[in-house]
Amino acid sequence: MTLQASGAISFSDLRTEYVGGSAAISLGSYYRGGSAVRGNAANNPSTNLSASVPTSGNAISLNDFYGQEKGFQYTEGTNRSNKNAQDYFGTDYTVNYPKKIIVNSTITNTNVDGKALSFPSGLSGTMNLTVNGAITSTTGHCLENLSGVTVTVDGSGTLTRNSADVFVSALQGNGSVQINYIGGFGGASGGNIRHSDYGGNFNSKLTRSGNTFTLSWTYNECDYSNVGAGSRDVSDMFPLDGNGNYDYTNTSDITNSANVASAGRDTRNVAVGRELRSGTMYYWFCSNNKSTSLELSNDRYIQYGHTQTSLTTSNSQRSSVIQSSSASTSTGSFSISGPTIN
Repeated sequence: MTLQASGAISFSDLRTEYVGGSAAISLGSYYRGGSAVRGNAANNPSTNLSASVPTSGNAISLNDFYGQEKGFQYTEGTNRSNKNAQDYFGTDYTVNYPKKIIVNSTITNTNVDGKALSFPSGLSGTMNLTVNGAITSTTGHCLENLSGVTVTVDGSGTLTRNSADVFVSALQGNGSVQINYIGGFGGASGGNIRHSDYGGNFNSKLTRSGNTFTLSWTYNECDYSNVGAGSRDVSDMFPLDGNGNYDYTNTSDITNSANVASAGRDTRNVAVGRELRSGTMYYWFCSNNKSTSLELSNDRYIQYGHTQTSLTTSNSQRSSVIQSSSASTSTGSFSISGPTIN
């Protein structure tokens, strides 16, 4: 705790604050930069709470310790994202010495299943986190502690957890998923279309490569003939944020529809649509071997003058491409009291 700002101050007060125990210790042992009162490592940007204590070679007196405290403190006043607490203390993060972080701004997690503020392994000494601003996470964690030290959290701010749609794991980076179509009602049961990676019929492969999403197939039956492999760029169906994650804030209804092959009497249509219903985004993947229209406003995939399929939540392929992910307040060892948890 902070030493008194005025009045009588004693060697006993110094020993209690910096050293502990009852063994005699000389005033010269309390120079800043020594073992009792540490100086900052070269890469430690935090404030030394004993900055008024002189370093070796300068005159030192008991009065130099008024208002001083053992420890390092970093006050964060700039909005940050995905912050590592070790950055605030450099190599002193692993030194057995008290540490404090005061957050007066906002620290946000912007990664899928990430963390807004993390305390990596190697932490030594006590750690106190005062949240006067906000620490927020949409999916993942507001706080993560991978060290063996319990982090004490106080303050008048907020820890805010949200949930949001994210890509299924296979699409969070480069990868692919199986897509099953609805439709297939135009003559000869709609004709077969499929991708050899999955077997069966009436399916395709959705592949992500960077920011490009491609729907592809290896077999496409039109008028009882295989017209061969094909693909369709459907990247517009999957809006991304600046970090390449699924942009759950984009709630626009989107349709991507095209005739992708023809032979004889048949014309293969492939259509993808997404629509927000009761706050949840749903996706439909459709195909037919006749010209067909995907009408989100009428909740149908229709071959005019013939038949149609209703777009329902049960025949949506939402779970093939996106999922809802919830955030938690913390993971690891924390003692939290003070901040409002939303």
